[in-house]
Amino acid sequence: HVTKDPNAPVPPPLPEYLKNNMPDPIQTANMTMLSFYAFPPSTITYPDDFALQLKRKWKPFHALGRVYVAKEGVNAQMSVPSNVVDRFMECCKSIPELGQWMENGINIDPISIPVDEFATAGVPVNGKPAPPFRNLHIRVRSQVVADGLNDNTEEEQQLDWQSAGYDMPPLEWHQTLKEAEKNNATTTPILLDCRNKYETDMGKFENAEPLNTDNFRESWDVIEERLLNTPKDTP
Repeated sequence: HVTKDPNAPVPPPLPEYLKNNMPDPIQTANMTMLSFYAFPPSTITYPDDFALQLKRKWKPFHALGRVYVAKEGVNAQMSVPSNVVDRFMECCKSIPELGQWMENGINIDPISIPVDEFATAGVPVNGKPAPPFRNLHIRVRSQVVADGLNDNTEEEQQLDWQSAGYDMPPLEWHQTLKEAEKNNATTTPILLDCRNKYETDMGKFENAEPLNTDNFRESWDVIEERLLNTPKDTP
């Protein structure tokens, strides 16, 4: 027989994004693919604890995907039931380590996938159809992006994600390229596609030069060689 402890603390109230008759994610007709990076300037002090926190907060949404957590931040590739995507976003915005530090917010595929198609939309497993994600895996890593830099030596430093160039939103990016091409072809910016060779073989961006690397850590030497004699103020 179990009795209630009269001295037990009162459970915290439900957050707003779980109130007001939230739809049942199991009843969704579609799945939405999304991704995001987050690099909080204060870093994530305890990645293991934070990974557990994310799993607990995202459980009500039946979210699936692959998420990497490190002291530097979070890298998430996910699928979320479309009928709770808006609430999932509110949940993410409420988490201090994510919130405003998500690079250009959450990247959401505007075309959702019907659940029956989602079940076979991933890479086949043992010759059988499979979904893009079966579960929610949140892994703790030393880095969320394997950049090939060794931050454990005095000679090389870890990238400071807060000390970077302007992080241009997608719409502004496209508009800037269109204006540059329209106004003066000689000042068209240099576009380098930093995806790996497998990804660029699958599809290319207009006017972009692929680096043809096998992984991201190879990018630094290739970029240095490509821009060797390029003035630093070149767009």
